[in-house]
Amino acid sequence: MKKMGSIVLVFGLILFSSYVFASEIEVESRISEVTVYPDSALLSRVANLKLSPGEYRVIFSNIIPEVDENSLRVSAQGATEVRLFGAQVKKEFLEEVPSERIKQLKDDIQKLEDAIRREQDLNKLLLEEKNFLDSIRLFSGGQIPKDLVTKIPTSKDLDDTLKFLDTRLKENYMQVLECELKIRDLEDKVDALKKQLSEISSGSGKKLKRLIAVELEVLKAANFDLSVSYLVGGANWKPIYDARANFEKSEVEMVSYGIIRQRTGEDWQDVEISLSTAKPAIGGRMPYVAPWFSRPYQPQRRLDAEDKIAGWGLQNMAFEGRAQAPVAAEATDKYAKVEEKGIAVVYKLARKATVKSDGSEHKLPISTQILSAKFEYSTYPRAVLNAYLGSRVINAPNLQLLAGRVNIFLEGDFVGTSSIDNIGPGEGFDLYLGLDENVKVKREQVEKKVDETLVAGIPSPTKRTTFKYKLTVENYKSKKINVKLFEAMPVSEDDRIKVKIEKVSLEPKEKDWKDRKGVWLWELELEPKAKKEIFYNLIIEHPREMQVEGL
Repeated sequence: MKKMGSIVLVFGLILFSSYVFASEIEVESRISEVTVYPDSALLSRVANLKLSPGEYRVIFSNIIPEVDENSLRVSAQGATEVRLFGAQVKKEFLEEVPSERIKQLKDDIQKLEDAIRREQDLNKLLLEEKNFLDSIRLFSGGQIPKDLVTKIPTSKDLDDTLKFLDTRLKENYMQVLECELKIRDLEDKVDALKKQLSEISSGSGKKLKRLIAVELEVLKAANFDLSVSYLVGGANWKPIYDARANFEKSEVEMVSYGIIRQRTGEDWQDVEISLSTAKPAIGGRMPYVAPWFSRPYQPQRRLDAEDKIAGWGLQNMAFEGRAQAPVAAEATDKYAKVEEKGIAVVYKLARKATVKSDGSEHKLPISTQILSAKFEYSTYPRAVLNAYLGSRVINAPNLQLLAGRVNIFLEGDFVGTSSIDNIGPGEGFDLYLGLDENVKVKREQVEKKVDETLVAGIPSPTKRTTFKYKLTVENYKSKKINVKLFEAMPVSEDDRIKVKIEKVSLEPKEKDWKDRKGVWLWELELEPKAKKEIFYNLIIEHPREMQVEGL
């Protein structure tokens, strides 16, 4: 807030009743500045006054949202001959609200609730479609159900089926996401309308009116701006990012935005906006590379989708210690001025903006920067047959990045979402850019052999199973790529289970990667259109009567 010789006081009821004021003035005011917090907002309302010497009681009327009276502040800008005595929030009820307004609100709420039901029905159909596609994909990995085909499918047919399923599942995911976002926005609008309906229906059918009364004395004729600021609920913001990767230029454009939503009951028209991390009122990565332990079989509950997602989220730690990142550049084309105030970070937006009080999201730019990037792929084909693109980058030295979702664009196309943690100025971090369809990964069980050795017609007490696996990575891009290939080898946790790995065609760079037992890492370099294959044999011996997990 501007302070041009202003006098700023924090008000309670300081000496409020000890003064007798000669004149009461109701002024026209407007919201000039807003500081949005993660759970509230600080509004600054200003009125221009031209007063002769004397004592006055200045009324700021039509204060719509609920005000935190402890946060009330007032200042006189542009005048040194003005004494401020106190300020207070007053509440009163207006005449009875016309029933027509109540009827209109109820009709609007009903229309929105009908729209929510339509979106929920659509979402249900999309989820049923996803379950159906998942069931087809499950079968197509090995065999097609008899009711889907009338002849044995060729390898090309199976491959085409999988490609179709991948495409349709992605489309289904985006449709589900869009549907859920619509439902959320509609529910926010319903909440806002219900809040209005509740407010105008309270007080025996009378509408609550708030005003702020400021007492002051003008010692010398003055023309000045009188400002009041106060904290309100019903507003919040969160960071979101667009990361646009340019593979050919080896760079990523990182654009920061603030997503603002408010339901305070009044629109913010053409105001200066700051985004603060203070709280005055108080993300697509590759699956987790886990060790594979061999132990006696114990029945376990089946993991649901939420359990799997939580496990995959642990992959955040999987790619520490990448190659040295390039030197960071200054943030360019800055949209906001970044300030540190105590433990909070404040982004002051460069342009004024309008934010409607309907709960809708307003996406306002904060900053943009070009990050030099050394791209690298990572893959764990035992879990997912995809390669995930990532890069080690360094944040600009003058910019703080907050934890938030990242929308990923690869070569101009939207490919999914990822996330970042809190990133300090000049700090290096891993930027995950989602999967790339132009890098193909396969994991195949080429052979399985069970040794049923008989001794004098009696089965051996030990069962020996030999597996032969092939790992394949193919580069269909026009540029050389680096790939980190992970594979989890079984680790015995029982002396009766013996594990042996042999005939490895290419030795890994690291075994027991990051102290994870049995996790092997290969670092591969592939030229355009090149392919690399890795073979290995896995032998597991155990007592014949023992059932071993994973076999």
